[in-house]
Amino acid sequence: MSTTGYIVQGVVFVLVFGTALYLFGKAIWDRYRFLRLGAKEESRTQDPGRRFAGFLEFVLAQRKVLAEPSGIAHFFIFWGFLVLVFGDLDFIVFHLTRWHLPWATSPVYLFIQEMFSAFVLVAVVLGLIRRYAMRPMRVEASFEAGLILGLIGTIVLTYYVATAADLVLDGVSPGWWSPVVNAIAGGLAGSSPGALLAIAEVCFWIHILCISTFLYFIPRSKHLHMIGAMFNWYFRKLDPPGKLRKLDLEDESVEEFGVGRIEQFTWKQLLDGYACTECGRCHVSCPATLSGKPLSPKYLIIKMKESLVAQGPGMLAQMAAGAENVQSESLFVNTFSEEEIWACTTCRACEEACPVANEHVQAIVDMRRYLVLTEGKASPEVNKVFANLERQSNEWGINRRERAAWAKDLPVKTMAEVDGQAEYLYFVGTAASFDQRNQKIAQAFAKILLAAGVDFAILGAEEESDGDSARRLGNEFLYQEFVQRNIEIFQTYGVKKIITTDPHAYNTFKNEYPDFGFEAEVYHATEFAAKLLEEGKIKPVKRIDKTITYHDSCYLGRYNGIYDAPRYILQSIPGVQLVEMERNRNKAMCCGAGGGGMFKEETGTRINVMRAKQALDTGADIVGTACPYCMTMLIDGTKANGAEDRLQTFDVLELLAESLAV
Repeated sequence: MSTTGYIVQGVVFVLVFGTALYLFGKAIWDRYRFLRLGAKEESRTQDPGRRFAGFLEFVLAQRKVLAEPSGIAHFFIFWGFLVLVFGDLDFIVFHLTRWHLPWATSPVYLFIQEMFSAFVLVAVVLGLIRRYAMRPMRVEASFEAGLILGLIGTIVLTYYVATAADLVLDGVSPGWWSPVVNAIAGGLAGSSPGALLAIAEVCFWIHILCISTFLYFIPRSKHLHMIGAMFNWYFRKLDPPGKLRKLDLEDESVEEFGVGRIEQFTWKQLLDGYACTECGRCHVSCPATLSGKPLSPKYLIIKMKESLVAQGPGMLAQMAAGAENVQSESLFVNTFSEEEIWACTTCRACEEACPVANEHVQAIVDMRRYLVLTEGKASPEVNKVFANLERQSNEWGINRRERAAWAKDLPVKTMAEVDGQAEYLYFVGTAASFDQRNQKIAQAFAKILLAAGVDFAILGAEEESDGDSARRLGNEFLYQEFVQRNIEIFQTYGVKKIITTDPHAYNTFKNEYPDFGFEAEVYHATEFAAKLLEEGKIKPVKRIDKTITYHDSCYLGRYNGIYDAPRYILQSIPGVQLVEMERNRNKAMCCGAGGGGMFKEETGTRINVMRAKQALDTGADIVGTACPYCMTMLIDGTKANGAEDRLQTFDVLELLAESLAV
């Protein structure tokens, strides 16, 4: 090609690629400005070392992506692209100048470039087969997905063919380190110089057009996650995963509480939308989605992003015009339905599955807060729960004086009777205090503590609700009332150590009460009982010759990482044979009770019926629980499956107490 030809080619390249870069940069800048419309966020920059380590682990090493087999293809596409960036730089420079960059002629580098290009091509083919032939529930056969995969595949193929044609044209052997290019060059051998030049140039320009198109689409499609996910992992939540953000109810300048408009989400919550890969892992993990509810955590995040991108320009225009209060339309007009927000069980299965650290539950609770505190909207059954909590400090509205009725035949003292001189407070919780079936859990645990000689007491009628149901149902005002009452009681008796059989109370005491100035050693009863077993303070002796499957409580497992203690207890009981459900530990399915779900009407298939069926499929005689709410839901689910005679439900503490013969 003549000097003039190279000049013309260079000018055309600058125009085409420069335009693509401009459109890419403009879209990225606009989306950054949209993020700044969001509410201020608590610090997301503390502990930079831990944040950077997480970036290495989850972005570069792709650990969360590789948690699923399909993530292998993404891993190779991700790393293939990183390697191809350097190769493409040389590819472009060579075609415009006929000069190679220093590293680009190294056999080692060329081999790595070839292999990663091949990996990307194989991954693209597998992606197309999976998306358009196999079509699993969580992925969609969309035009955009096909276009992106097609662009990626074409970029790799045109690199191979153009490189091979150039080498044959220059009379250079590709060498063993370029096996794919070598094979293509062999097929092109014998072609005329004009044909080789035409092949190289056509492939080069197709290559450039594909890259330019891809650049245009990245910020305007789900592939914005290529940028968003990196920042999302760095700015991820470092607090306990189940901890909700405290709402400042004393700020008199605040007219609306919670999130009812897109700009009321924090910038980090809005960043979740940019980070979303639309992979659907959350979609197929969500019990609400799987049981036919109107909620999908995947579409929740997608709709949040779409609302921001659609309304962002208008809000920026309001700011440019000098508007003091920039407002968008209500999220409950065209974005979300109230039904989908109430369908969530707050189980965190979505967050556990998410490969880009999205935080769905906080966003949902924030919208519930808006509905309850700002709009005064909740279903009749939810309002009844609030009324019962206000009157009797329990969701059922049972007279609070009955809180200690479960212990009437046991030598259990109250804190008032021992003048606060007990090492441990056993916080019984609402379900185990008032529900007749769950009272047996409290009785069993008290017997275990008595057998081990533990110095403990209860609050009895002084015990308040822990407030978890109120908070997860959006009534932060009521929750904070309970927090202050409980802290006052704890401080009155000098409580420093708390044990509870309720995972919901455990989570809020341990992870959320510190925001209100109260900290204590908090144990779940299974943790504590396992500790007693390890120390030899109790010893199971009576055989229980049963096959048992254990159901992981969401608030014990995914919220607080307690998976082993309940299983250790079961395995310590003579005769017990433990079998696992297909969905267990961090992938366990919710029973449907969380987030106030136990007290709401449920559309579609009942979640507890699905979970009970999973327990039945193991062939076990007993399903073990470690949560009073799970106990109730699984008993009802077993009955709905017509199998109450075939599968019994017991708390692991009941089984332990029986084996202790106490």
